[in-house]
Amino acid sequence: MSSPIDRLDELPPLPRRTPTPRRTGRYVLLLVTLLLVANAFVGERGLIALLRANQAHARLQQVIDTLRADNGRLQRSAEALTDEPRVIEDFARGELGMISLGEQLIIVRTTTVPADAGKTLQPDTGSGWSAAEPR
Repeated sequence: MSSPIDRLDELPPLPRRTPTPRRTGRYVLLLVTLLLVANAFVGERGLIALLRANQAHARLQQVIDTLRADNGRLQRSAEALTDEPRVIEDFARGELGMISLGEQLIIVRTTTVPADAGKTLQPDTGSGWSAAEPR
């Protein structure tokens, strides 16, 4: 008689279970992880977008600082024009061309002498006048 164990050798081998579902799960997990890391660097709110936003912020901060300095200078100038008589007088003389009471305005014009200034007009024997050398 044969034992039940001997009959096991006669049976066909059981099919092996393939580990593909485990591998597929690992690959899916790896792919999802890579996508999340790539999105963290390149995405709409990623690292590169953050660096660009920081550069834009620095440029705008420089513009704001420049505008604040100009604003302070203009405020000091406006206060001087309203409070200090000497500044008001200088502005009126320089920009508006005004003079004080009792002053006289003298305009000095400089002219250039033309090249033919020494020549005089002499009657021409022809039909008009011509320039002649001085005698």
